[in-house]
Amino acid sequence: MVLVLNHPIKSNKKPKKKHFSFKYFIPYIPLIILIIIVSIITYYRVLIQIEVGPLSDSCDFLLNALVFAGQGVGYYDWTRPPLFPFIISIFSRLGFVSTATIFIVDGLTFIFGVIGFFLFLKLRFNNIESFLGGLLFATFPTVLTFLSVGFSDLTSVTFTIWALYFLILAVKKDSKFFILVFPLVMMAFLTRYNTALIIFPIILYILINKDEIKNFKNILIGIFASLLILIPVLTFFYEKFGNILYPFIATLSTTITSSSPSLEYYYNPNLLYFIERFPIHTGFESISILFIILLGFLIYLFIKLKRESIDKKKLIRGWNVKKTSSKLKLILFLALILTFVGTFGQVNYMITEAIFFVLIFLFYDITKYFNIKFMDMYILVFAWYMVFFIFSSIFIIKTDRYFVLMAPPVSYFLILGLREISNKLPFKFKKKNITFPILAVILTFIMLASTAAFLPVIKNESNNYKFSNEQVTLASEWFTTYDPNYKNKIIYSDLWPYFAWSLKTNVKMMPIFKNNQTYAGGSVNTTFSAQDSIAFNNYLVQNNADYYFCIQQINLTSYKQIKQFGNLIIYKKI
Repeated sequence: MVLVLNHPIKSNKKPKKKHFSFKYFIPYIPLIILIIIVSIITYYRVLIQIEVGPLSDSCDFLLNALVFAGQGVGYYDWTRPPLFPFIISIFSRLGFVSTATIFIVDGLTFIFGVIGFFLFLKLRFNNIESFLGGLLFATFPTVLTFLSVGFSDLTSVTFTIWALYFLILAVKKDSKFFILVFPLVMMAFLTRYNTALIIFPIILYILINKDEIKNFKNILIGIFASLLILIPVLTFFYEKFGNILYPFIATLSTTITSSSPSLEYYYNPNLLYFIERFPIHTGFESISILFIILLGFLIYLFIKLKRESIDKKKLIRGWNVKKTSSKLKLILFLALILTFVGTFGQVNYMITEAIFFVLIFLFYDITKYFNIKFMDMYILVFAWYMVFFIFSSIFIIKTDRYFVLMAPPVSYFLILGLREISNKLPFKFKKKNITFPILAVILTFIMLASTAAFLPVIKNESNNYKFSNEQVTLASEWFTTYDPNYKNKIIYSDLWPYFAWSLKTNVKMMPIFKNNQTYAGGSVNTTFSAQDSIAFNNYLVQNNADYYFCIQQINLTSYKQIKQFGNLIIYKKI
């Protein structure tokens, strides 16, 4: 008898190797192209800023970074949020003590933010739509203007984008992502304090999706992780000021002040500032952008309500069951709208934020019977826009750069509008709607052409800053030779952060005296009377100033002019 064993038959043939297939990379092509385009734009923007030189805020961050790196020069401004200069300090420790460092880091964090925004858009849109939305955000004129100038605004936006991206993942996929959400919110806050307002949309999104969250424990873990980031900052503030809340209080005191002569240069009580300047912030096609946003959103609601997203019987049944309750909600909703509009700009912005919070939550509660898909995400993005719009509109100090906090949600709703219009007016090729891809190609070329034309404009409009930096450099080079012992002298300047950075010493802020008022942030009118000159002179004498670097001609009786570079004059105590 022959015993046959069922051994596997060995083959001399070698197993086939899995060959690389390009198709695996196809889904990533839009993101890769977006990264390449934005990186090129950022590269040229950095080169422009290196040629122009730093701005006042950039110098403050650079000097704070030196303190964090253990290389402080005696000057610092701890009213500035600490995280951005702390990041810069890492490179300072490595020997990269240069203005170029802050421009490059600003640019790199921006690219990281655009990547995050693409992924955020992908939660709702396809690759092409997300690509266009990311490019829109990256090429808004105001975003380009403040890209890589060494401010913390875009870095805070980056942390905010990633926080909201992980927020949606935490609710829709895995609550463990909450462990990342709150530390990122804390990082955004420590990069720019008013970014803390993003906590309102986050709380709102959690409340309206509370039934979907599987493990609330991860929210507590995330909050605890964010506190671990905050504790070293508070400890640092305590060591510097003896008060862990000093910088926050100093910033808060500015934001709640109804009028402030110390910030007269940027004083603007116009509540419609960001509405009126919307076309400037978003580009020449902004009128069509606003039209598309409104029209697209209305078309979207109309389609969903008419076709597939609403169970009419369920809606009627739901409203009939709680008819009295529904009427009360509608009355309260209308009352809140009137209250919001009537008190806008008349009360503290935090009260307006609270009214809006209740208003938008009530809106969701009223419309939830319609079962509109992605409504919770739309509300999140709309609240994202509104919390910063409310703050920036009511806050008496206004600059165009505040718009960058609102830029991502504006881009989001533009893409939503384009998408729904494309679906409403399909142009089919081989049974596929190619309306949006055609629009995407056209708009991409328009945005790239606009960007290529706008970058030289930024350079030309920055000539005044370039000239000022050149004057500061020339004056500093001359002064170090004139008085080699200058670091032991008391120096005041109208351009104190510039000279503190250039001279690597403590240069004190010189306030502006005008008509018995003191302006710590500069004055619009720089024509000074004899009485104003006396006030300047007395202040310098009282503070034992040895030198005064001045950018306007002033008659000082206790000081003499020793050198002039353009409109920059150096005064020395007699």
